[in-house]
Amino acid sequence: MGMDASVRKLAVLVLPIAVFATAISVVTAQTAAPSNVIQRQDSMKAMANAAKTISAMFKDTSPYDAKAFKAAAENIRAHSGATLSAMFDGSGTRAGSKASASIETERQQFDKMANDLGIYASALSVAADRNPDRLGPGTRMQAGDAMGGGPLAKKVDATKDAALMPAEHAFHMMLQTCTSCHAKFRIEAK
Repeated sequence: MGMDASVRKLAVLVLPIAVFATAISVVTAQTAAPSNVIQRQDSMKAMANAAKTISAMFKDTSPYDAKAFKAAAENIRAHSGATLSAMFDGSGTRAGSKASASIETERQQFDKMANDLGIYASALSVAADRNPDRLGPGTRMQAGDAMGGGPLAKKVDATKDAALMPAEHAFHMMLQTCTSCHAKFRIEAK
């Protein structure tokens, strides 16, 4: 029993130290990144969660709820466009950031992607208003609807085309905008 008692005493001493060390490392990681980096990472997470909400409704893994659909679309819209662009003003690369320095050298393209994101989100918000009870056939992509992508694909002009396409297509174009922006302007950890 002497061994069990000393193991318990050691556990009583080590466990609080381990918990404290974990808390310190979390706080240190957060303070290592400037507040604007944390703010934009939180913004990206909010948009990703909103996109998951919309995706679940399109996939029928979650029941359609027009208010939740609209709130998710508005969440993305609020975090995109000029708001998103401003979060990266003069940022370059900073501690804790995955942002590429090419954001500044290719600012016009970055700002266009941020703006397109908001346009697609707005189209989704309008679709929720027009479809209070269900995502009807007019909101769904049809066979033959192009996803847009590839070197030979016709480029979609979000400002002209987003309101005319089915909401599901606008959603896919919005996700494609996110993917393109991350591929171009996000540095993956190695």
